[in-house]
Amino acid sequence: GVFRALLNQPVTAGGPSVFDWMRAEYARLRTLPDGERRKAETSAFLDKLRQWIITSAEPGETFRTELRTAMRAAFGDTGRIGVFVRSDTNVEDLPGFTGAGLNLTVPHVVGFENVMAAIQRVWASPFSERAFRWRQAYMETPEHVYVSILLMQSVPVEKSGVAVTADIHSGQPGWLTVAVNEGVGGAVSGQTSEELKINMQSGNIRLLAHATDPYKRVLLNEGGVSKVPASGAPA
Repeated sequence: GVFRALLNQPVTAGGPSVFDWMRAEYARLRTLPDGERRKAETSAFLDKLRQWIITSAEPGETFRTELRTAMRAAFGDTGRIGVFVRSDTNVEDLPGFTGAGLNLTVPHVVGFENVMAAIQRVWASPFSERAFRWRQAYMETPEHVYVSILLMQSVPVEKSGVAVTADIHSGQPGWLTVAVNEGVGGAVSGQTSEELKINMQSGNIRLLAHATDPYKRVLLNEGGVSKVPASGAPA
């Protein structure tokens, strides 16, 4: 709802709302022959939309006050606690399409104003050319893409990863399939992870692959992450 309200603001002083401008631009682009001209004009439109969201969209003081209050209640000191700023949209999971990993996550953001800036970057990320191309074949009304934000407190874990409650190779239930790396944000962004298959009834573990990524991500006190050498020990 917060993101949709932003689109009621004018795209330029005295101009139409961003939502009306988006709808008109999408309609205009559909009339162009498929080719280099349509590709170039789509790219220019998406770039203008992203830049507007990042630099000109203003969620207002009410949103800022409510967010600061909610963050203080959830996390405590908003000037010291870091958060991962993540995205979700209403078109993440469509028949034949998943948007997982398409949009931006800003890791370990410290400081309220930095969080606000990260939120606007994440709001803009579903309108990258890559995200647009991936979902466009499944959407008839692309102006109805609405972005929400998830804030997750940063935790300086030694190991992290992803667990799926099935054998991902066979689809058989009763197993955990785990991918894990040292550091934060394990098993994402192309990391070569340690892969395990765990029988949920017996607890037996089967090693499928070793982690070979030479680096791990660690949190920085001032915000952000850095890569340092991994130990190479089994996860």
